[in-house]
Amino acid sequence: MTRRHYIALGAFAIAFGIEEAIIVVYLRHLTAFASQAYGLEVGREACTLFVIAAIAWLAGNSAEQRAKAFCFAFGAWDIVYYLGLWQLSGFPTFTDPDVLFLIPVPWVAPVWAAMAFAASLMLIGVLGVQRERGLLLAAGFVLGWLSFVYETAFSVRAYPVWLFLIAFALVLAAVLGPLGRSWQKFGPREVHGGRLE
Repeated sequence: MTRRHYIALGAFAIAFGIEEAIIVVYLRHLTAFASQAYGLEVGREACTLFVIAAIAWLAGNSAEQRAKAFCFAFGAWDIVYYLGLWQLSGFPTFTDPDVLFLIPVPWVAPVWAAMAFAASLMLIGVLGVQRERGLLLAAGFVLGWLSFVYETAFSVRAYPVWLFLIAFALVLAAVLGPLGRSWQKFGPREVHGGRLE
Protein backbone atom coordinates (compact mmCIF):
# COMPACT_ATOMS: atom_id res chain seq x y z
CA MET A 1 0.00 0.00 0.00
CA THR A 2 1.15 3.53 -0.65
CA ARG A 3 1.35 6.52 1.65
CA ARG A 4 -1.83 7.77 -0.04
CA HIS A 5 -3.65 4.62 1.10
CA TYR A 6 -2.51 5.11 4.70
CA ILE A 7 -3.57 8.77 4.65
CA ALA A 8 -7.01 7.79 3.35
CA LEU A 9 -7.33 4.98 5.92
CA GLY A 10 -6.24 7.34 8.67
CA ALA A 11 -8.74 10.01 7.62
CA PHE A 12 -11.50 7.39 7.51
CA ALA A 13 -10.54 6.00 10.93
CA ILE A 14 -10.50 9.46 12.51
CA ALA A 15 -13.92 10.40 11.10
CA PHE A 16 -15.42 7.00 11.91
CA GLY A 17 -13.96 6.98 15.43
CA ILE A 18 -15.48 10.37 16.20
CA GLU A 19 -18.81 9.30 14.70
CA GLU A 20 -18.81 6.12 16.82
CA ALA A 21 -18.06 8.12 19.97
CA ILE A 22 -21.01 10.41 19.21
CA ILE A 23 -23.28 7.40 18.63
CA VAL A 24 -22.27 5.81 21.94
CA VAL A 25 -22.91 9.07 23.81
CA TYR A 26 -26.42 9.10 22.27
CA LEU A 27 -27.02 5.43 23.09
CA ARG A 28 -26.09 5.98 26.73
CA HIS A 29 -28.74 8.69 27.01
CA LEU A 30 -31.61 6.89 25.28
CA THR A 31 -33.44 5.57 28.31
CA ALA A 32 -36.47 4.69 26.18
CA PHE A 33 -34.37 1.97 24.52
CA ALA A 34 -32.73 0.63 27.72
CA SER A 35 -34.30 -2.80 27.29
CA GLN A 36 -32.96 -2.98 23.72
CA ALA A 37 -29.52 -1.51 24.49
CA TYR A 38 -27.63 -4.81 24.40
CA GLY A 39 -29.08 -5.77 21.00
CA LEU A 40 -28.48 -2.27 19.62
CA GLU A 41 -24.89 -2.34 20.82
CA VAL A 42 -24.20 -5.77 19.30
CA GLY A 43 -25.67 -4.54 16.01
CA ARG A 44 -23.56 -1.38 16.12
CA GLU A 45 -20.41 -3.42 16.76
CA ALA A 46 -21.15 -5.82 13.90
CA CYS A 47 -21.72 -2.88 11.55
CA THR A 48 -18.49 -1.26 12.72
CA LEU A 49 -16.49 -4.39 11.94
CA PHE A 50 -18.20 -4.72 8.57
CA VAL A 51 -17.50 -1.10 7.60
CA ILE A 52 -13.82 -1.33 8.61
CA ALA A 53 -13.47 -4.64 6.72
CA ALA A 54 -15.10 -3.11 3.63
CA ILE A 55 -12.79 -0.09 3.61
CA ALA A 56 -9.78 -2.38 4.12
CA TRP A 57 -10.93 -4.51 1.20
CA LEU A 58 -11.03 -1.41 -1.01
CA ALA A 59 -7.63 -0.18 0.19
CA GLY A 60 -5.66 -3.34 -0.55
CA ASN A 61 -4.97 -5.41 -3.67
CA SER A 62 -4.04 -8.67 -1.92
CA ALA A 63 -5.04 -10.57 1.19
CA GLU A 64 -1.91 -9.35 2.98
CA GLN A 65 -2.54 -5.69 2.07
CA ARG A 66 -6.19 -5.98 3.11
CA ALA A 67 -5.23 -7.53 6.46
CA LYS A 68 -2.70 -4.74 7.05
CA ALA A 69 -5.29 -2.12 6.05
CA PHE A 70 -7.82 -3.65 8.46
CA CYS A 71 -5.31 -3.67 11.33
CA PHE A 72 -4.26 -0.07 10.66
CA ALA A 73 -7.83 1.25 10.29
CA PHE A 74 -9.18 -0.70 13.27
CA GLY A 75 -6.32 0.43 15.51
CA ALA A 76 -6.61 4.08 14.50
CA TRP A 77 -10.42 3.96 14.79
CA ASP A 78 -10.26 2.47 18.30
CA ILE A 79 -7.79 5.06 19.58
CA VAL A 80 -9.80 7.96 18.10
CA TYR A 81 -13.03 6.41 19.43
CA TYR A 82 -11.73 6.41 23.01
CA LEU A 83 -10.24 9.88 22.73
CA GLY A 84 -13.50 11.17 21.24
CA LEU A 85 -15.66 9.45 23.84
CA TRP A 86 -13.55 10.87 26.64
CA GLN A 87 -13.63 14.36 25.08
CA LEU A 88 -17.42 14.27 24.59
CA SER A 89 -18.46 12.71 27.89
CA GLY A 90 -15.46 12.65 30.22
CA PHE A 91 -15.73 8.88 30.45
CA PRO A 92 -13.99 6.54 30.26
CA THR A 93 -10.62 7.83 31.35
CA PHE A 94 -7.38 6.09 30.46
CA THR A 95 -7.48 3.91 33.60
CA ASP A 96 -11.22 3.17 33.73
CA PRO A 97 -12.46 -0.30 32.84
CA ASP A 98 -14.76 -0.39 29.83
CA VAL A 99 -16.74 -2.93 27.87
CA LEU A 100 -14.69 -3.07 24.67
CA PHE A 101 -16.91 -5.44 22.67
CA LEU A 102 -19.86 -7.72 23.21
CA ILE A 103 -19.21 -10.11 20.33
CA PRO A 104 -19.24 -13.05 21.10
CA VAL A 105 -19.10 -12.32 24.86
CA PRO A 106 -18.38 -9.09 26.78
CA TRP A 107 -14.74 -7.96 26.59
CA VAL A 108 -13.81 -5.88 29.66
CA ALA A 109 -10.49 -4.13 30.14
CA PRO A 110 -8.99 -0.81 31.16
CA VAL A 111 -8.95 1.72 28.34
CA TRP A 112 -5.13 1.83 28.38
CA ALA A 113 -5.03 -1.86 27.44
CA ALA A 114 -7.45 -1.38 24.55
CA MET A 115 -5.49 1.62 23.26
CA ALA A 116 -2.13 -0.14 23.61
CA PHE A 117 -3.42 -3.11 21.63
CA ALA A 118 -4.91 -0.72 19.07
CA ALA A 119 -1.50 0.96 18.68
CA SER A 120 0.09 -2.46 18.08
CA LEU A 121 -2.54 -3.13 15.40
CA MET A 122 -1.52 0.11 13.69
CA LEU A 123 2.12 -1.05 13.77
CA ILE A 124 1.10 -4.34 12.19
CA GLY A 125 -0.80 -2.38 9.55
CA VAL A 126 2.25 -0.32 8.64
CA LEU A 127 5.08 -2.83 9.09
CA GLY A 128 3.40 -6.19 8.60
CA VAL A 129 4.63 -9.43 10.12
CA GLN A 130 7.10 -11.90 8.65
CA ARG A 131 5.53 -15.28 7.95
CA GLU A 132 7.93 -17.06 10.29
CA ARG A 133 6.67 -14.83 13.13
CA GLY A 134 3.01 -15.64 12.44
CA LEU A 135 2.78 -18.02 15.41
CA LEU A 136 4.02 -15.29 17.75
CA LEU A 137 1.35 -12.96 16.41
CA ALA A 138 -1.40 -15.60 16.68
CA ALA A 139 -0.37 -16.42 20.26
CA GLY A 140 -0.33 -12.72 21.13
CA PHE A 141 -3.78 -12.19 19.64
CA VAL A 142 -5.26 -15.20 21.44
CA LEU A 143 -3.76 -14.22 24.80
CA GLY A 144 -4.80 -10.61 24.26
CA TRP A 145 -8.36 -11.69 23.57
CA LEU A 146 -8.28 -13.95 26.64
CA SER A 147 -7.15 -11.00 28.76
CA PHE A 148 -10.13 -9.02 27.47
CA VAL A 149 -12.71 -11.77 28.15
CA TYR A 150 -11.05 -12.97 31.38
CA GLU A 151 -13.52 -11.21 33.70
CA THR A 152 -16.50 -12.61 31.78
CA ALA A 153 -15.10 -16.11 31.44
CA PHE A 154 -13.97 -16.50 35.06
CA SER A 155 -16.50 -14.20 36.81
CA VAL A 156 -13.78 -12.13 38.44
CA ARG A 157 -13.48 -8.38 38.85
CA ALA A 158 -9.76 -7.95 38.26
CA TYR A 159 -8.13 -7.36 34.91
CA PRO A 160 -5.22 -9.79 34.34
CA VAL A 161 -2.47 -7.29 33.56
CA TRP A 162 0.08 -10.13 33.60
CA LEU A 163 -1.76 -11.89 30.75
CA PHE A 164 -2.06 -8.69 28.74
CA LEU A 165 1.67 -7.95 29.11
CA ILE A 166 2.57 -11.41 27.80
CA ALA A 167 0.17 -10.96 24.87
CA PHE A 168 1.45 -7.47 24.10
CA ALA A 169 5.09 -8.64 24.22
CA LEU A 170 4.32 -11.48 21.79
CA VAL A 171 2.60 -9.12 19.35
CA LEU A 172 5.50 -6.66 19.51
CA ALA A 173 7.99 -9.51 19.00
CA ALA A 174 6.06 -10.53 15.88
CA VAL A 175 6.18 -6.97 14.54
CA LEU A 176 9.85 -6.27 15.30
CA GLY A 177 11.06 -8.66 12.59
CA PRO A 178 9.77 -6.46 9.75
CA LEU A 179 11.05 -3.36 11.55
CA GLY A 180 14.58 -4.73 11.50
CA ARG A 181 14.19 -5.63 7.83
CA SER A 182 12.81 -2.14 7.09
CA TRP A 183 15.85 -0.49 8.65
CA GLN A 184 18.13 -2.68 6.55
CA LYS A 185 16.69 -1.06 3.42
CA PHE A 186 18.16 2.26 4.56
CA GLY A 187 21.47 0.87 5.83
CA PRO A 188 24.70 0.29 3.93
CA ARG A 189 24.57 -2.38 1.24
CA GLU A 190 28.15 -3.48 0.64
CA VAL A 191 31.75 -2.70 1.52
CA HIS A 192 33.81 -1.50 -1.45
CA GLY A 193 37.44 -0.56 -1.01
CA GLY A 194 37.03 -0.22 2.78
CA ARG A 195 34.06 2.09 2.29
CA LEU A 196 30.42 1.34 3.17
CA GLU A 197 27.90 2.05 0.42
